[in-house]
Amino acid sequence: MIKYKITYQQPTKQYLSIDAIFDCENQSEIVLQFPAWRPGRYELGNFAKNIKNFTIHDENNKKLLFEKVKKDSWLVKCEKAKQLVVTYLYYAHEINAGSSYMDDVQLYVNPVNCLVYIESEQNKPCSLELNIPDNFKIACGATHQNNIITCEDFHVLVDSPFIASASLQTRTYEILSYKFHIWFQGDVVVDWNKVISDFEKFTKIQIEKFSNRRKKKLGFPVKEYHFLYQILPYKTYHGVEHKSGTVIALGPGNELMTERYDDFLGVSSHELYHAWNIKSIRPKEMYPYDYSKENYSYLGYVAEGVTTYLGDVFLAESNVKDFEWYRSEIEKLLQKHFDNFARFNYSVAESSWDTWLDGYVKGTPERKVSIYNEGALLAFVADMKIRQGSNNKASIHDVMYTLYHEYALKNKGYTEEDYIKLCSQYSGEDFGEIFRNQIHGTLPFESILAEAFETIGFYLDMELNPSHSKRILGIKTVEVDGNYFIQDIYPGGSAEIGELMIGDQILQVNSTPISKTLDETIAPFKDLPLELKIMRMGRELNITCPNTNRSIYPIYKIKKIKIPSNVNKRTFKSWIGYNLDEIK
Repeated sequence: MIKYKITYQQPTKQYLSIDAIFDCENQSEIVLQFPAWRPGRYELGNFAKNIKNFTIHDENNKKLLFEKVKKDSWLVKCEKAKQLVVTYLYYAHEINAGSSYMDDVQLYVNPVNCLVYIESEQNKPCSLELNIPDNFKIACGATHQNNIITCEDFHVLVDSPFIASASLQTRTYEILSYKFHIWFQGDVVVDWNKVISDFEKFTKIQIEKFSNRRKKKLGFPVKEYHFLYQILPYKTYHGVEHKSGTVIALGPGNELMTERYDDFLGVSSHELYHAWNIKSIRPKEMYPYDYSKENYSYLGYVAEGVTTYLGDVFLAESNVKDFEWYRSEIEKLLQKHFDNFARFNYSVAESSWDTWLDGYVKGTPERKVSIYNEGALLAFVADMKIRQGSNNKASIHDVMYTLYHEYALKNKGYTEEDYIKLCSQYSGEDFGEIFRNQIHGTLPFESILAEAFETIGFYLDMELNPSHSKRILGIKTVEVDGNYFIQDIYPGGSAEIGELMIGDQILQVNSTPISKTLDETIAPFKDLPLELKIMRMGRELNITCPNTNRSIYPIYKIKKIKIPSNVNKRTFKSWIGYNLDEIK
């Protein structure tokens, strides 16, 4: 068994004290590897940058010779040793849903951040001993007793984050013989009755989609699942999936049950679905994970896109939220899609591959799209195409059910060809065209979206953007202390013709200083060319932006057709559980 130990000491210095013990008898040299990334975020993390005081001894405390051979691996000479005893400090100073953090009230660790390993021994049993205060409780999805976490292998251990603290709040609920634990760390007053009621509803419907009662197949990957919440005093929203649980960072805590409650529900439903999709149902390229380097895959549009789409659908279908809430969520997806002109330059499949290159930041303008956003729209299109082609006898749930039972439960990954084949099989129609044109290509989504919405009795509509800066100038801005900086520019719009740049600060409009908002300042001149005074890299410039008489950055809405057919009504009911006649 590989043994690890993490000691909670001098917490305000935020260095975890870590020991790792490996057997090495009859081996002359061994390579120790440190994780370079963590599943759930497909970009390099380079966690080794947080290490200091890295030393290696044998079982007799004799120092062993070693050399660093890569940024995150070491070659150890161990010819006469029976054990390697590795000790080091890891700087745990960052708090989000995928990090490790220590202070005077808690020890929070994602083991994949900070545990060294030997590649050939990842399938050996592991234990992690926690040296923590006596009054600390442990929230963790892995088996633990007497402050020792035990796992069947390294993969399970690094997929088992934990929070140890004296101030954890917790409740448990049970659905179809599975137990679900909710843990809160941080300053928050929880309406437990409301939370448990809502969680029971969306949990039950998700499990049912992967279950087959007739064949006595229940469909959840683990017997117990843990929602771990880090509640922070500032605005934040971040979730990371694990097979036996999730870590979700949200804030501020005083808004959790009010303004942030929809976010709380949305991210929780999303992360729960990940227990199947990406933690169990995995692309072949990630089966198993290789923590030492990039695990390239085109399938981010399935891993994150299907999850984003269905995470919201489940909230509406389970009556946790109503259809009007869901309508606004899908309209947000549409708006982001049509406002991102990278859709003409880079496919969602290519963007999935390139998360490893530039991560999850906005990156170069008009270069890439979002696997979450575009993937969700493509999942909706696939779902409607399957429902239409099968006369409502199948849906995207059947595709995911098959991937789970025929791939995940048989310990194998799926390929892109497998996914497309299943979509075609359940719809009775060829998905190859969408695969070529919109998944791996950059052809517009308008036609496939229009067909998908028509299937459920809706159509895609555009309205004028009420914002003058967006509609007339064709810019999106960020406001900082009353100062407006250009963040995005609409191709071919007035601002681009006038040669404004991203980062320019707008000072005046037609000689009028911006005393209130930018839109209010533009309003009196909305039918005229706009003479802007801007600040660019310390230089004041005067820029003329012509009135193009174009309506830019339109608002996208979905509206019900006047006379939906009976097929529309049946499909709508089958899809989201509501009666179409009751929807405005």
